[in-house]
Amino acid sequence: MAGGRPRRRHGRRPRQPPARLPDACRRLPDRPGGAREQGGGDPRRSSPAHPAQRGSAAGAGNWHTATSLALITGVREDLAPLVLAGPLFAGPDGSAFAAYRESLHAYLRGIDPEQAAQRALDQDERAKDWGFAMPPAVLLSQLVEGDEESFNLALADALEAHRAHYQVADRADDPDAGINLDVLGLACHARRRGWAVRVESPYLPQDLVQAARPF
Repeated sequence: MAGGRPRRRHGRRPRQPPARLPDACRRLPDRPGGAREQGGGDPRRSSPAHPAQRGSAAGAGNWHTATSLALITGVREDLAPLVLAGPLFAGPDGSAFAAYRESLHAYLRGIDPEQAAQRALDQDERAKDWGFAMPPAVLLSQLVEGDEESFNLALADALEAHRAHYQVADRADDPDAGINLDVLGLACHARRRGWAVRVESPYLPQDLVQAARPF
C-alpha cells in the first residue's frame, strides 16, 4: 500500500449497544484468543518476589498506558482492576489528556459515557494547534455511540492523523511513531465486541487485531 495510508473495506453490520463494565470484565478471555495459562503461570502477574506497589510513578499517565495494553491483550485480570481504580486513583490529572482518560474510564464502566465522550471531543478540538498528538477522542466516541460503520471511518482517520503527525521533522525517530497504543487498543476492543475492523494500515498490526476474538 503506497505511502502507508490506511485503507478501508466497505460493508455494514448492525449497530450494537456499548459494553458495560460487569459484562465486559466477565466476558474478556483469560488470554488473547481465549487460551488459558498452563504450567508455570503468567510471568506478567505480581508474585511474592515482585509485589505490586503504588509509588511516585503511579498516576493517570501510567493508568492510560496500562489500560491501552489491557485492551490490546484482552486479559480480564489486567483490565478489571484498572477499570475499578480509574485514572485519578493516585491524584488529579491536570494534563491535556484528562478528558479522554475520563471518557475511556466512563465507557468501560458504562456510567454516563456520552457526556464524558463529549467533553473529550471538546478538549480534542481545543488542542488542535498545540503541536502534539492527542488521543483518539473521535474514535472512542463511536464506540460509545455503538456505530460500527462510523468507527471504521474514524479508525482510518485516526491512523492517517498518526502517520501525518510523525512525518514532521524528526518525529519519525520517536519511539511512539511506529504504533498508536490507543488506536490499537480500541480496534482490538471493537473486534471483541463482534465488530468487523475493515481498516488496513502498517500502523495497525493485523496479527494483534485478528487475535482479538469476539466475545
